[in-house]
Amino acid sequence: MDYAPIVMFVYNRADHFTQTYEALAKCPEAKNSLLYIFSDGAKNDKAKPQVEQVRQTAKEFAKRHDFLELIITENQENKGLAKSVINGVSKVIDKHGSVIVVEDDCVSSPYFLLFMNIALRFYKDDSRIGSIAGYAPPILFPKTYPSDVFAAYRSCSWGWATWKEIWDSVDWDLTYMQDFYQNPDMIKKLNSFGSDRFMRLYRNVVSNANSWSVKFGAYHIKEDLLTIYPRYSYISNIGCDETGVHSKSADAEKMRVDLSKAIPNPKLEKVEVNPEIQKNFKKHYSGGKLSDIKRYFATKYIIFKEKRKKSV
Repeated sequence: MDYAPIVMFVYNRADHFTQTYEALAKCPEAKNSLLYIFSDGAKNDKAKPQVEQVRQTAKEFAKRHDFLELIITENQENKGLAKSVINGVSKVIDKHGSVIVVEDDCVSSPYFLLFMNIALRFYKDDSRIGSIAGYAPPILFPKTYPSDVFAAYRSCSWGWATWKEIWDSVDWDLTYMQDFYQNPDMIKKLNSFGSDRFMRLYRNVVSNANSWSVKFGAYHIKEDLLTIYPRYSYISNIGCDETGVHSKSADAEKMRVDLSKAIPNPKLEKVEVNPEIQKNFKKHYSGGKLSDIKRYFATKYIIFKEKRKKSV
């Protein structure tokens, strides 16, 4: 059986990296999996000791042979997370055809690699599916919901996987943003699993925000692609402690999951969007009615402004 390669992105958090690596190494599939580690360069002189500590830790791990092979790439300059992810994933997926991705703060269940690999194989030829998620938020499910997986119009950045044909088609320059401005249904779908999505996407356009994930998610919406999520999470994020670039300590409790609930042998099947799961998922990520209202009017203004700009 062939196993998808794993790509891990690290920077300056040796403790988080160690926890992430150790958990991943406990997956039985690790012995048969390639692990690519991409280490970004230091932003400044102050960050150099921490970056070097991470790199030395990676080299020590390589001596243990926990994986089929551990390949380390050390960037001399600081690319930033978005560029690192886009370049690193592109390099590996060109060679292997599919990829499993984790960042240095994604602690996994021992069943994580099994789930990601069987899901990559099961959904490979399903034209509705754009990616696989390893993390699942702690939301309520309908009492009668029968499946071990569910579908969402929201991609995941905390342990995820995809295929070369999907990744290679993403327009990272967002040249199709006018499609969103002209089509409210696209914005509605983008926000259907969290009202934060369109505003995040718009910030990437006007402020050159450094996010690859919202662009990847926007591509899913443009092409009407779903992400498959596990009912019980295979990933626990330990980075919501303000040590990372995009982490906030206030998010830690909200995003906390119990990895002991992860299913060792999930049943995979073709699933449709479940309205009740969608409602609970959206509520989890939207942050309350006040946030929804503010984003609704902000979005209306953006659309008005962009349409007016085009007509001038």
